[in-house]
Amino acid sequence: MRKMWHWWFTLLFVWALAYDLVVWGAAGRLPGIGGQLQDSAQRQALLAHLYMYAGGALDGGVPILDDWGTQRARTALSDGFARIKEDPMVSMDLIFSNTWNSTHAWLKFMYWAAPAFGVIALVLWSRRPRKVSLVGRR
Repeated sequence: MRKMWHWWFTLLFVWALAYDLVVWGAAGRLPGIGGQLQDSAQRQALLAHLYMYAGGALDGGVPILDDWGTQRARTALSDGFARIKEDPMVSMDLIFSNTWNSTHAWLKFMYWAAPAFGVIALVLWSRRPRKVSLVGRR
């Protein structure tokens, strides 16, 4: 099992990245607040901006992912819609400072999980056990 940790963390990284791309891409396209979220992310949260940009292209190409991501983003951010519309300059601050529901807590966890899993996977890949050949080729 220990020999396979680099694969497990690589899979966790891919899973977290896919989740972030789908949900943040859909959040950037939500009617009423999507544009405000994109503007705020561009100014205040580079990682969220990258997720929205790349995820928007992914969601635009695969409609079922767009529907699922829109539903998750709407559920996660629904308690903050009024405040985000009221003051769009602080929308990223609102998203990351408060926890409105369990879906929102998961959204915030997954936001940081992808980079963390990516770094751990890189470290584990660099330290993975390699095959040792005791007999050289002639």
